[in-house]
Amino acid sequence: MENQRKIFVENSVSQSNEYNMLMNLSRLSVSKHLVDEHFTLIWANEYYYELIGYPKEEYERLFENRPDKFYQNDPENWKILVAKVADAIAKGASGYHFIGRMRHKSGRMMWVKLENVFTDEMIDGYRVSYTVMADVSELQQTLLEQSITYNNIPGFIAKFRVVENGFEFVEANEKFTQLFGRSDYLLDKQAQGKNRAVLEENHAVMRRGEPVNFVTQARDREGNNAWLQVSGECMDWEGDNPVYLCVYIDISELLEQRELQKQTNQRLEQLAFVDPVTSGRNRTSFEIDAGGAVRAALPGTYVLVWLDIQKFKLVNDLFGVEMGDRVLRHCYETVEAHLENGEYVARLAADGFNLLLRAAGEKELEARLNRIAEDANNFEPFRERNYLLSFSAGIYPIDDPVLSLVKIQDRANIARKKSGGSEEHCLCTCLLYSEQDRLRSLREKEMENRMHDALERGEFVVYLQPKQSLKKNAIAGAEALVRWRAPEGLIPPNDFIPLFEQNGFIVDLDLHVFEKVCAMLRKWLDNGVTPVPVSVNMSRAHLADPQFLERYENIRRAYDVPPELLEIELTESLVFENPHLLVQFIERIRAHGYHCSIDDFGSGYSSLNLLKDMNVNVLKLDRVFFASQEADNARERTVIVSVIDLAKKLSMGTVAEGVETPRQVEFLQQADCDMVQGYVFSRPVPLAEFEQMAFGREIVA
Repeated sequence: MENQRKIFVENSVSQSNEYNMLMNLSRLSVSKHLVDEHFTLIWANEYYYELIGYPKEEYERLFENRPDKFYQNDPENWKILVAKVADAIAKGASGYHFIGRMRHKSGRMMWVKLENVFTDEMIDGYRVSYTVMADVSELQQTLLEQSITYNNIPGFIAKFRVVENGFEFVEANEKFTQLFGRSDYLLDKQAQGKNRAVLEENHAVMRRGEPVNFVTQARDREGNNAWLQVSGECMDWEGDNPVYLCVYIDISELLEQRELQKQTNQRLEQLAFVDPVTSGRNRTSFEIDAGGAVRAALPGTYVLVWLDIQKFKLVNDLFGVEMGDRVLRHCYETVEAHLENGEYVARLAADGFNLLLRAAGEKELEARLNRIAEDANNFEPFRERNYLLSFSAGIYPIDDPVLSLVKIQDRANIARKKSGGSEEHCLCTCLLYSEQDRLRSLREKEMENRMHDALERGEFVVYLQPKQSLKKNAIAGAEALVRWRAPEGLIPPNDFIPLFEQNGFIVDLDLHVFEKVCAMLRKWLDNGVTPVPVSVNMSRAHLADPQFLERYENIRRAYDVPPELLEIELTESLVFENPHLLVQFIERIRAHGYHCSIDDFGSGYSSLNLLKDMNVNVLKLDRVFFASQEADNARERTVIVSVIDLAKKLSMGTVAEGVETPRQVEFLQQADCDMVQGYVFSRPVPLAEFEQMAFGREIVA
């Protein structure tokens, strides 16, 4: 433990000179403590020792960095401080604030204000906390003086004799008579309801001669109601009757402000902690309550479930956004009705919910989530339409409560995104976070850390897959595909492309591939070779940038490559994400002279209706059309022939992807398909190998 503290101190001293200077100038003590029985001091700035009057060496020698020893001659104040810390820990608070007494080395007592925060850092099994301490003795004295002044400030002042049956007016100042219009206004005059109850309660106290402070309502000389704070103290006795001096303060405006502030605070709290769609808990509220529950619990107490409504966009498309919001509210209320004490739910985004549930066996959790899904389908508008809601759930058993809630949520979401899961008939597909998921996550993090350097080092290389013309029986084009040639070997595209699409790096990678293709075409042109058109893939991430095409154009113009030699491939999935934007997207691409194609047509929810609006040059048929190796499935053949025929009528060329057998090639020739791309002719190959295939030789720059 001493070594840990020594290392921490050495590091802190070397890294925080400027910070210490700032804190010292601000006259603030900053210290770091273990949350143990001594609140052991690990490190403090210079002002900490100046504040208490002990030099650092003397403090360490006398008290051994133990605040409990420092307080040994002041046990009462130490007891109060310990109770404050214990209460904060018991409530699962993130820290505490405290104003109390502390004895200076000189012996004088001073008032100090402590602001403390608990961290997730652990040393020798104890949590670490940071404390900022300031001397507020002068402030406390000022507050005391202000309090005395306030209680005795001249205002509406009256003197009453408190007799057995009520109050007898004695005298009042001018302000009192100005307020009430007469000098004989009694405390209990016209008192009704709650006012009378308040006066009767305080009358008994005043008969004993004790100080009083209460609020009552009175009517002024103009007939307006006024709220008055009454402070009274016994100043004399006349026989058995105490005589009171009462000070009245008009707090009507203050109460109005307080009510307005209360309403404002309620509104702010609603905005801060309430989800506007479900009227339930939002992300912030979930992080506070669920996060606190996790940190306070033993490992294995909870699981975090990331629950999504599958194909929720379809709900909005079919029934409208308003109905979609009703579905989200219904789902939230359904989950909430299933929660037990100490469990929480919140909508985090769109159709995504987070549930903090008590841990149970995998089968039991699956059964519980499917019961929730069944109840969620008791939604009257959908029962009428025979529409079923299905869910996917990623489950992360929380075995490390110190782990941040964000990381816990990420792991549950990683599990949800996996393929496979429960039986198909289940309304909720449940997927458990595994060690393989953790390793994959670490691998993805490693790739993220390396991707920029890898791009600069030229590790991302372009491979070309030939497109074979069925009429000419020759290579008539190629698709540029990126490969990551890392020092440890080739990383498959399926490992890094989805990751880069998520983190946005795919934009840089697309532009890198485009530049390599332009350089390659320029090389072919300069060497007198008749180039074949090359297609490049463009990610949906480019749609977020209205000026995306300018970046492509700048590269193309730099290499002086004719745009007709370049084809930009857009995936079919973009069609349904934003069809109108995609149409504009295509028009802009074609306006610059590029060819444009729809890739993976048929892999998703292809809409033939949208083809009439998409002015593309080429339709690329996805490999899903070619399930039959021998091309002997009649229905499959009919669909393929129909799509090819439709494309020709719309003046689109056709390319069949994923073709693997000669029988498939033979059928596609009969169907009048323009080109074939697949392993039947060639896998994606390095540039030099492609040049040998297409031109009979390697083209040297």
